[in-house]
Amino acid sequence: MQENTAWNAPIPLRAGQPALKDFPVHALPPIVRPMCQAVSISTSTDPAMAATAILSSISYCFSGLYRIMGKPDHTEPLVLDTLTVAEPSSKKSPVIALVKEPYVTFTANWNEQHRSEILKKQAERELAEQQLASLRKSKDASAGDLAALQAKISDMRGGGFCRIVVDDITPESLVRELEQNGTLLMMSDEAGMLGNFSGRYSNNIPNLDLLLKSWNGETFISDRATRDSIVLRKPYVSICLACQPYLFEDMMRNAAFRGSGLIARLVYCFPVSYIGSRRYDTQPVDDVVLAKYRGLIFQFLNWKFNHADTDEQMIRLDEKAYQMYVDYYNNRIEKALIGDMVSCKDWGGKYHGLVLRIAGILHCINSVMFNGEPTVFPVNQNLMSRAIEIADYYRQQAIFAYSIGDADPAVLKAERVLERIRAKHVHSLRQSELYRHCRCGLFRDAHDFAQTLDLLEEYGYIRREEIPGANGNNKSGIMVHINSRLYI
Repeated sequence: MQENTAWNAPIPLRAGQPALKDFPVHALPPIVRPMCQAVSISTSTDPAMAATAILSSISYCFSGLYRIMGKPDHTEPLVLDTLTVAEPSSKKSPVIALVKEPYVTFTANWNEQHRSEILKKQAERELAEQQLASLRKSKDASAGDLAALQAKISDMRGGGFCRIVVDDITPESLVRELEQNGTLLMMSDEAGMLGNFSGRYSNNIPNLDLLLKSWNGETFISDRATRDSIVLRKPYVSICLACQPYLFEDMMRNAAFRGSGLIARLVYCFPVSYIGSRRYDTQPVDDVVLAKYRGLIFQFLNWKFNHADTDEQMIRLDEKAYQMYVDYYNNRIEKALIGDMVSCKDWGGKYHGLVLRIAGILHCINSVMFNGEPTVFPVNQNLMSRAIEIADYYRQQAIFAYSIGDADPAVLKAERVLERIRAKHVHSLRQSELYRHCRCGLFRDAHDFAQTLDLLEEYGYIRREEIPGANGNNKSGIMVHINSRLYI
C-alpha cells in the first residue's frame, strides 16, 4: 500500500462534547474576573479553566473559618473540590501556575518572617519530649506528672513551618500535614496523585476516608501501632486538580472512587479546546491585574492565619436570597434529579450544597474587597443569583462528565490505541509491534486487540495490509497504516 493513499476524515468514535453554556465570567467578583480573563487571553484557554482554579483555590482561604447556612439543619463549609479535564497541550500547567503563585509566595514569606519563632517552638517541643522520655524511666514519676507533660506536648502540635499547597502526597503524609496546618490546598496540574489514595502503595487497598471527611470537616482519627493516635477535629482540604481525559476515565471506572462518593464530591470542568487556533504572540497577564490578584489572595491568607484558632462563623441568607434558593431547589433541582441529572444522581444529590458553597465563597470575596475583612452579614439576592448561574454551569459539566464515564469500553480501548499511535507519530508499523506497545493490561489477548483494530479500521483511522515474510520467510504479517489526518 502506498503511504500517500488518500485518506478521508475518520469518523469520531463517539459524539463530541455537546454545546454547553460558557462559563459566566461576568458573575465573578471584581479583581477575580479580570484575572480570569487575563489568564485566558495569555494562555489561549477557555476562561472556565482559570475561573475553576481560582474559585477552588480561594475556597482554601475560608475553609475552617466559615460555613454557610441554608437552614438550621443544613450548613456547608466553603470547600470547593474541582477537577479540570483537558487533552494534552491544553495549557493546564501555565494556568495552574499563574493561579497558584500567590499561595506559594505567601508561604515562603510567612515562614521566613516567623522563622525564629517557629524554630523556638520546635526546640521547646523537642525538650519536652526528651523530658517525657526521661520521666517515663524515672521511678519517682507519677501518673499525674506524665499526664501533665503529655498534655503540654499535645498542645505544642502545630506551630511549625506552614504549608498551604500540597502536590504529590500520600494518605499518611496528608494526615501529618493536616495535623500541623489544620487545612490544606491540594493543587496540581496532574491528578495522578489520587492514585495514592486508591491503593497504589497499599496493596490496592483504598485509603479515601480522610479525603472524604475533609470535604465537610468531619472528625478523623488515625490509629497506628507505631505512633500515638492523631485526632483531626475539623480537617479541610480544598482540591484543585487537572488531568487528561484518559485519567478521568480511569477514575470513573474505579470502583473505590465511584462507590465511596469521591466522584460525586468533585466539581468538573471540561474547558473548550482552542488547540489549532491559538497564537504565540498573546497579551501577557497585565502586571496591575496580577498585583491586584496577588494582593487579594495575600489579604485572604493573612486573615486566615491570624484567625486560625477561632471557631467557624456562620454565614446566613437574607430573606430574598433564602426565598430564591428555596424556589430554585423546589422547582429546578429536585425535578432535575429525575430529569437531566438522572444519570448523575449521586452528584445531583449534593448540588444544592454546591450552590451554597459558591454563594459563601463569592460573599467572602466581596466582603474582603469592600469591607477589608470577611463579614457575617447575610448573603443577598444578587449574590445568590450569581452563585446559581455559576453552579448551573458546573451542573451541565457534571452531566457531561458522567456521560463520559459510561462510555462503551470498546471505544475506550480504541482511544487508548490512538493515544499510543499519536505518541509514536508513525505512519505505518507492524500489527505485532503495535500490540507490544499497547497491551500493558489493556487487552486480554491478541484477539481482543485485533477486535479493537477492526473498530479503528471501520471508523477510518487505520488500514491493514497483509505483507509477506522477510528474507523469503513464508510467515506473513500485517502492516497497519495510520490515517495521516490523525496528526493534523
